[in-house]
Amino acid sequence: KVVSSSSSSTPSLSSSSRLRSSPDLCTYLRLLKDCFTLDQLNQIQSHIIVGGLQQNLVVATKLIHRLSDFGRLSQAQSLFSATPNPDLFLFNVLLRAHAQHVSPVSALSLYSCLLSRRLSPDNFTFAFVVSSSTAFRSPEPGRQLHAHAILHGFGLDRFVSSALTALYLNFQDLNSACQLFDRCPERDTVSWNTMVSGLVQNCCFEEALSLFEQMVSSGEAFDGTTLSALLPAATELQGLELGRKIHCLSIKIGFDSHACVITGLVSMYGKCGDVQDASFLFNQTQKNRDTISWNAIISLYSFNADIEASISLFTKMRATVGACVNFSTIVAAIPVFSPFGHLMLSSSIHGYAVKAGMDQNTSIATALMIVYARCNNVESARQLFDQTPGKSLASWNAMISNYTQMGCTEEAIKLFQEMQLQDVEPNPVTMASILSACAQLGALMLEKRIHELIVSKGYDSNN
Repeated sequence: KVVSSSSSSTPSLSSSSRLRSSPDLCTYLRLLKDCFTLDQLNQIQSHIIVGGLQQNLVVATKLIHRLSDFGRLSQAQSLFSATPNPDLFLFNVLLRAHAQHVSPVSALSLYSCLLSRRLSPDNFTFAFVVSSSTAFRSPEPGRQLHAHAILHGFGLDRFVSSALTALYLNFQDLNSACQLFDRCPERDTVSWNTMVSGLVQNCCFEEALSLFEQMVSSGEAFDGTTLSALLPAATELQGLELGRKIHCLSIKIGFDSHACVITGLVSMYGKCGDVQDASFLFNQTQKNRDTISWNAIISLYSFNADIEASISLFTKMRATVGACVNFSTIVAAIPVFSPFGHLMLSSSIHGYAVKAGMDQNTSIATALMIVYARCNNVESARQLFDQTPGKSLASWNAMISNYTQMGCTEEAIKLFQEMQLQDVEPNPVTMASILSACAQLGALMLEKRIHELIVSKGYDSNN
């Protein structure tokens, strides 16, 4: 057998006779579609290789799609590279994966490869590669892609326009976003939602509500995503009063059971200080809870410093089928344990981060370093620091501060020197920590040199 048949809900080849008798193309495609776990997918891929079908374009496309679904982009990319004569559809499948998994450099490289093979990109190509470009630090790659889209006749396509609007809003270029939205001849609900949520993210709350009114008056159908995007604006402008009106509207239209609306309402009530209603709403929606709604309620109790409730919810979430601890869960949970030195629970969160492949994310790694130090476990903090690729300035600052606060002043100074050797530019936070270390150690000469560096960088005016 390729896949265990221990559960009736899992696809099986048992029917393993199907594989023994040289399964046809349709069998492989059906198995790829129905597999539920990465182990199953790997077993199916092994049989595909043995059967000599790994270079079949249809099979390769489906396999790359499923590998991407399981987050195995490197495997998907390797298979793509080994596929002779990939077509535009296969390029788009991989571009979509890079957009979903935030791999902007890989997406841009793949787009260049597509052009070098003299394939003509379509509207989906541009939508995916533009979405990926939102993760760059500059809007310039997106602007260049916008020019390419216009050149290929897709400048006003609704899918491409929505992706470009989101990109410009992400970089706070409201003028370009509004101009693009206004010029788009075909607006759908996604286009309106992109603009509404982008305005809210840019703190243009009145403009977002005004656009929603325009959306309704134009006859465009709104959905749960629209209402959930509006809730933060309601919270900022009129607090509970407007938030409750949106809640009532969601009930009237029938969107109150949508996961995104529930999550938005829980966050809205929580931020307005109505923890009781937020908790009541969460408890009434057991059938519609997803990872996002769990994250929202954990964040709510974390924000209100209710440690016991946060830990209880985190524990329940781990035991809930269908709720997966993800990046947002970990970000929400870490502050709960950070000030109180919960080493066992912090280690548990770290374990989840490792299992989910998020331990090398600099934001999570940095937060965990701080937690470990507060648990008097500076060795684990340093081990995590050493294992983190592409360390951010915040990571360096956290580790230097950890050493200083733990009285490991020599290690703090050594790390600062290593930071300089790696051409990482310090900031006032770095300088404050290292000055404290010098003072503890009594290193007057080094303290003098640090002070000179502070003056030369213009940090002496910082409090």
